[in-house]
Amino acid sequence: YDSVEPVMEVPDIGNDGDDANGGGTIYLFSILRDGLSYLAACPPCIGNQNNPSGGLGISPLLITEFLHKIADTFVIYFGDPADESAVKDNFSTAYQLLEEMVDYGWPLTTEPNALTDLIRPPTVMAKIHQAMTGGSSNILSEALPNGTVSNMPWRKAGVTHPNNEIYIDIVEEIDAILSSSGGVISSDVSGSIQAQSNLSGVPDLILTFNDATLIDDSSF
Repeated sequence: YDSVEPVMEVPDIGNDGDDANGGGTIYLFSILRDGLSYLAACPPCIGNQNNPSGGLGISPLLITEFLHKIADTFVIYFGDPADESAVKDNFSTAYQLLEEMVDYGWPLTTEPNALTDLIRPPTVMAKIHQAMTGGSSNILSEALPNGTVSNMPWRKAGVTHPNNEIYIDIVEEIDAILSSSGGVISSDVSGSIQAQSNLSGVPDLILTFNDATLIDDSSF
């Protein structure tokens, strides 16, 4: 293994000249999606008054969620599953996506609404044009994405629909354990609310329940 180049180099000392603040320590986070391992390497922070011992200095859930966000973006651009072959076939697009999603190690643009305006999703015609001309296809947009000028980055500015309507569907599931005599030993009801919005602009909507006290363990 001596001839194998290292994947990353880990410093032997910290930024202040000693290893008291985590010198030589790298925190690794990884997820597995569609046969691909997404890896994030995070250096330790320097000790201060609020965190004298150094340590990671950032929420591990933030890093894990960001890795899942990258995997979800690859699915939007390259299709499902976004496996190794899909990333290899669209390597330039994947590189540009990471350039926009990460800025100096911090998450920047993660909403697909803004990313699709910045970087054009790959199409069959673009691949044919690239194969015929032998050059790289122009995947970067010169226009400012609409998501950056909207109050909500996940929604484009000036969205209009001919019919202002919203469809809401409630999906419920019942799990129960019955005895041999047909009696209910235990039961549980779970559900989700699915909505498809065809509303213009950014209207305010209020969803209420007739008896909200019956609902527990809810998340939105």
